Amino acid sequence: MSGKKKPWLPIVIAALLSWFGVSKILQITKDYSAHQQAITDVQAIVNENSNINSIPNLDALKANQTKIQQTLEKLKLVPNLPGYPYQNAQNQISQLNQLLAKLDSKIQFEEAAFNNLQAALKLDEEAAILVQDKAYSNNWQEAKGKWQQAISILEKIPTATYVSDTAKLGISSVKRNFNDVDKVITSEQKSLQNFSSAVELAQKATSLTKDTTLITLPELLNAKLQWQQAINLLVNVSSATNLSLKAQSQLSIYRNNYRQVSNAIDEIKKCLTQKTSFESECTASVSLYISPPETLTALLEDIKKEEDANNQIASSEFNSTSGTSSDTSDESSSSNYSGYSGGYSSGYRSHSGSVSVNGYTRRDGTYVNSHTRSAPGSRVSGFGSFRSGGASS
Repeated sequence: MSGKKKPWLPIVIAALLSWFGVSKILQITKDYSAHQQAITDVQAIVNENSNINSIPNLDALKANQTKIQQTLEKLKLVPNLPGYPYQNAQNQISQLNQLLAKLDSKIQFEEAAFNNLQAALKLDEEAAILVQDKAYSNNWQEAKGKWQQAISILEKIPTATYVSDTAKLGISSVKRNFNDVDKVITSEQKSLQNFSSAVELAQKATSLTKDTTLITLPELLNAKLQWQQAINLLVNVSSATNLSLKAQSQLSIYRNNYRQVSNAIDEIKKCLTQKTSFESECTASVSLYISPPETLTALLEDIKKEEDANNQIASSEFNSTSGTSSDTSDESSSSNYSGYSGGYSSGYRSHSGSVSVNGYTRRDGTYVNSHTRSAPGSRVSGFGSFRSGGASS
């Protein structure tokens, strides 16, 4: 019986072909095969994502996420019909949804860390530009604030992320930059305070000896003390600050005035010991030549003009080489983590040399001849030195 032909089989096949059509039968066969393949793929996907923390990078996480999403779409197409693995597909959909939820959570976690790293990199770059080849100005306070923000952001990046090692190195470098700039700001502010106090004392000392016909010995002694205090304050103005050159120029004037007052005091004292005359007779014969010191307003205005001149020179030099910088910046915004190599510069550097300052007219009408002064320091960002494409170090 088994060896006999089944006359009904061709009839059934012919009936099915006439009912569904050849193309429909082929499509059903293709879909069924796709359903079976999707179910087969699930186990491999589960194995690949059994330990999410072992997935090497964010790109791999996203690739696995896409693969799971595509497999879920295929499994959802399995019909609830006899002969189809519908129930098996539903079980696997539940399993993959749980896995996808973990994967989504990991991706969000890593993307937040990466975005924080990018934000810190941007702040670091902006801060570096603010102090790049420029003399001290208010920009330094802004740069300090940006580096402080960058440190705060980097410290929020969790340790168990793809960028955590980069963040740690970044914190170290940005803190160096922050501390270096803070030292400069503190030095400049202290020098400005000393400079301002010295100029105020000089103005008071000058007023005490303004009328030489009515001058008294106590006034001269007081003026001498004021000049000495002013000199001490100018000596304490750091040579590394913007005020240094102006302080040195004023120092010579102050010292000369101090000597003039000291000599006058000595003459009066000598006169008083040699004669039995009144003090007024001794003071009347004293010759006093006091060089009027500049006011604080005029001095600070001169310094500001010099700063502007230096900044213009530095800005033109920086712009001439900014093409390389923009390329680096573009690459740093990429999602490719391989760009962060971890190499750092020392964070703060200065170069020697001098820059020319063109002549200008002060507010009081005095003309200042063109001259040279020390070149401002060149400070670069250590954090930026490990960006993809190299560093501006």
